[in-house]
Amino acid sequence: MDRLVRSPADPSRPLHVSIVRVPFLLEPTYPEDESFYETNRARLERKWGGRAGWEAQKRRHQLKERALDAGIEQPIDLDRHASNTIKSHRLVQHISRTRGLEAAERLYDALNIAHFVNGYRLNDSERLAQLAEEHCGVPEADTRAFLATDDGRAEIDAALVLSRNLGISSIPTFVVDGQYLVNGAAHAD
Repeated sequence: MDRLVRSPADPSRPLHVSIVRVPFLLEPTYPEDESFYETNRARLERKWGGRAGWEAQKRRHQLKERALDAGIEQPIDLDRHASNTIKSHRLVQHISRTRGLEAAERLYDALNIAHFVNGYRLNDSERLAQLAEEHCGVPEADTRAFLATDDGRAEIDAALVLSRNLGISSIPTFVVDGQYLVNGAAHAD
């Protein structure tokens, strides 16, 4: 990154940008069974060593203030259900292939609202089928049939391995010039 800061963009060498959505699992060890979940509050307290550690993390990163700055006025539900997300990643990938990237982005946005705002689990086949029909026009039965298979799983697993090998450990991650990683969200300044 230092090199990028020291030698800013040169008009004779334009910067080309590609945006690629790859799967990222917040909790890769979660069981894939649809009946498994824990609250996000429990997950974060476990991750940061208890309630005091989680409260310190929120203050350190100014999460509430940053959410307000981003226009998120409704508080994020910490008691929403956190679950394994392999099914939702497979579905987004499937929609990308069968319905196109615009449809996949509509589904991705709907999944974020369903999870972060409404508290739904991202491994619930019935809910995923409803969202795919509502936002992409895919009949619920077709989505349920797809999710009952392992189609797309090898590609998701390969993308996860590649991400780990590149050193990607958070989202978003920016890869600059194929060699520089900027992990995580950052302030504009």
